[in-house]
Amino acid sequence: MNRSYPAKILLFGEHTLLRGGRGLAVPYPRFALRWTVGVPDERLLKFVDYLDQPDFHPLLDTVRLYDETNKGARLAGDIPTGYGLGSSGAVCAAVLENYATPSAQQLNFNYLRTLLARMEGHFHGQSSGTDPLISYLRQPLLLSQGGAAGAVNLPESWPTGFFLLDTGHTRRASRLIEQFLNAHDGEMANLIEQGWSKPVERAITALIADDRNLLYDTFAQISAFQIARFPHFIPEEFHAQWNGGGAYRLKLCGAGGGGMLLGLANDCAVAERVFGSQLSWL
Repeated sequence: MNRSYPAKILLFGEHTLLRGGRGLAVPYPRFALRWTVGVPDERLLKFVDYLDQPDFHPLLDTVRLYDETNKGARLAGDIPTGYGLGSSGAVCAAVLENYATPSAQQLNFNYLRTLLARMEGHFHGQSSGTDPLISYLRQPLLLSQGGAAGAVNLPESWPTGFFLLDTGHTRRASRLIEQFLNAHDGEMANLIEQGWSKPVERAITALIADDRNLLYDTFAQISAFQIARFPHFIPEEFHAQWNGGGAYRLKLCGAGGGGMLLGLANDCAVAERVFGSQLSWL
């Protein structure tokens, strides 16, 4: 049990994924969970109880899982909760990898996602299975509405210039998602399509193709649209620093309202000077 289970970052597709757009998410091993032994974790034990259902028995060794977690097997790590980084997904990935039956180990991509979605339902009520799948597979995924579209290979240098900013705030995604959907399904549908959804599509294509000029341009378009049309999704203390011109740009990383922000820098020195210790390079 010495493997780690990484967090996930949604690079592109926040909100627009809910209305038919694509998304791109990657594992982020800087934050991760690992199995350890200590005092039994009541939260994990509740999850174990949830998994003790007939539907899970052919796929998970729930007897061994129950025995070992009650004897002190637990997960420890540094994935922050309330940040949209997939902490519950990493828990599901860790449990599945260590307690899968031979039948579960033979599941194809889509059935694997379905199983992980059902597991993560304990934490969220509903789940696409995307977060635990990224942590389980430890590779980038192209996303479509309702779940994972498939694994994707990115250029080796893709993280160049990308950084995270910790806003210091947890967030409640449901309220912001509702506001976005109301705007999209109302009078802003065309504005969102042109100013947000289409630039996201082009940004994903540019990143996969390693077209850095197009990537920065489309990232800047997304950034400008978000601050102009959805400023309340962005913590106010970051408004003045939002537009770094040709040096860097910021955008939402997940639902907004707090958690992390995602940045892309052309001039890394400027970004580091502006944000200091708040900045973490991918």
